[in-house]
Amino acid sequence: MPVAPFVRRFFKSRIFALAIPVFAHAQKPADAARDSAQRSRDTLEAVVVRAVRPTLSAPAASSIVTREDITKTFVGQDVPNFLNTMPSMTSYSDAGGYSGYSYLRLRGVSQTHLNITLDGVPLNDPEDQVLYFSNVPDFLYSIQSVQVSRGVGSSTFGTASYAGSMNFQSVPLATTPRGGDVQLTGGSFGTMSASAQYATGVLDNGLAAYARISKLHTDGYREHSGNDSQSAFLSGGWFGARDALKFSGFDGVSGTREAYLAASEADLAMNRRVNPLSDAEGDRFHQEMASLQYTHAFVSGATFTATAYRNSAAGAFDVVYDPTETDNFYLAHVWYGVLSALSIREGDLSLDFGLHLSNYHRMHADAIRPNLNNREYTNIGFKYEQSAFVKAALDRGAFRFSVDLQLRNAQFRYQPDPNAGISGQSVSWSFLNPKAGITWHRSSSPLTLYASFGRTNREPARNDLFDGADDLNSSNAASILPLTLVKPEVLNDYEAGVMWARGAFSLNANVFAMEFTNEIAAIGALSLTGSPLTKNVAASYRRGVELEGKWRLSDRVTSATNLTVMKSRILDYFDAPSGNTYHDVEPLLTPPMIANEQIEVRLTSQLSLIATGRYVDRSHLANDGNDALETPAWWMFNGTLAWRAGKAEIRAQVNNILNTNAYAGGYTDGTERFFFPIATRNVLLTTRYEF
Repeated sequence: MPVAPFVRRFFKSRIFALAIPVFAHAQKPADAARDSAQRSRDTLEAVVVRAVRPTLSAPAASSIVTREDITKTFVGQDVPNFLNTMPSMTSYSDAGGYSGYSYLRLRGVSQTHLNITLDGVPLNDPEDQVLYFSNVPDFLYSIQSVQVSRGVGSSTFGTASYAGSMNFQSVPLATTPRGGDVQLTGGSFGTMSASAQYATGVLDNGLAAYARISKLHTDGYREHSGNDSQSAFLSGGWFGARDALKFSGFDGVSGTREAYLAASEADLAMNRRVNPLSDAEGDRFHQEMASLQYTHAFVSGATFTATAYRNSAAGAFDVVYDPTETDNFYLAHVWYGVLSALSIREGDLSLDFGLHLSNYHRMHADAIRPNLNNREYTNIGFKYEQSAFVKAALDRGAFRFSVDLQLRNAQFRYQPDPNAGISGQSVSWSFLNPKAGITWHRSSSPLTLYASFGRTNREPARNDLFDGADDLNSSNAASILPLTLVKPEVLNDYEAGVMWARGAFSLNANVFAMEFTNEIAAIGALSLTGSPLTKNVAASYRRGVELEGKWRLSDRVTSATNLTVMKSRILDYFDAPSGNTYHDVEPLLTPPMIANEQIEVRLTSQLSLIATGRYVDRSHLANDGNDALETPAWWMFNGTLAWRAGKAEIRAQVNNILNTNAYAGGYTDGTERFFFPIATRNVLLTTRYEF
């Protein structure tokens, strides 16, 4: 069917249905029963998730972690520390352990370049373009699945899906049966956590609810790097035959002893757990998000959803510049947004439309302890966004043709402190992001082939615009203004792959070429408050191959493997401090090879073993090509032994079994290496009881 006549016919028929909504419910009982079977409550709940996630038949490289995967080994780790065995992913934690400030990179690109959503609602802070997972501890305990898409991928809501996207789906109300569980964990480095969750299932009146609470304490692997945190998640909804109304919200509070500075090799040789920061430096933040979503299923099978959300966070952290002065930096943001999605399925044609509007502001302030009411400055950043996308997929025989077009506008406005000596500043960006792909698959064949091209643009974050400064004033304005000095970055992403699945074996192979213009690249140095400093790089690329395979060797043994081999280059890099220009150099913290292997063995009907191995190749600490200033390559092995009887489970996890001396990240001053260590051998014991 031609697209244009179909769209006209669809919306013409919808005028009547929307004008007289009672018509949608005035059906014969038999028709209603059939429609109820076709339009499940799960479909009503997951419309936005399906609108932003690439489907299994989409021409995209993506991987999914399911609820079952999470419950097997999750003990309260921050998201980057749990998901770092997914293809092409690396992570590090300030504290060296399970929680606290942790960061991930995908194909060597920082998490500020990832689009992160929960049930379609954007989570990236618009100003920093990052989600601090430490603010939402135990987040994965309330998640049904997470899909990580690599490369430009599918259009979604919120910040640019530049290096990829991370789409979380919360525990669904409509399909989760009544029941819950309690989980307790204790182990190395003073780690203790407790959590409980409960779901009502869908009641006879269509109502359903889910709730989870948790609390975590750890001393941290590095000295005085622990944290105390707690979180809660609540969702509730009503599900009718064609309509659903759902509320979701989470709250997190975290108090962390800071460890954002790496330690020198010399210090690590004497004490591997050394933390250069003072034990007086800490922070405390809270973050909340609430959303209300309405979904309607039309008679034709199309679905429409509208969501309103509010996200807020506030807190402060200390920085000791010298023994006599401790600065207390305060941050507080409020963020409102609305989004809607319309999904249409008609024969061989699929259409998805999305619209998003958001309004955000964050206050920045600094005071010197103990006079916290006497602020050195107070400034405010405002960020506004408007975006829309349309996606279409058409099946013709064994081929599926996909196109995706996104229009995105963003504006940033800066209100300086009254005593800053400068006027207010503003900058805006407009982007048109096209994607197209083709997939080939025959139902009789185990083989699927795909290829895609995507182009996307990303505006600078505030930290990029201000060169790491927290306050813009007359003393630094000359080197920072105008705000257009930092250019938006552009990515042309080429992907092609093959998927083969037959019986107990599946293999996905993907080749990619990410060609960057004006990439906003980390330079290896930190600001005074610990933020990575960046600069535009005129031309750079990341090209590689990703392999992902699963093999069920028997009813008792399953193996899963992924491997990334990548070549990454910055064509020309000018190092301002030294005045040198380097050619054809590797970007920092981008390992040429990453490999993960997992074997799961069901030893008896009650006892199971999961053994994992991970290899991360060496990576440069600066963009100067100096092979002497690298993180060493490392291997690491972990094991989980679980015993389950009825509704009770006891699980023992041993991490870093071989006590590998490994470093997950770091930086350099040009002569010496500074590393963030990974915790030595450690043990966690977990008990879980279902009810």
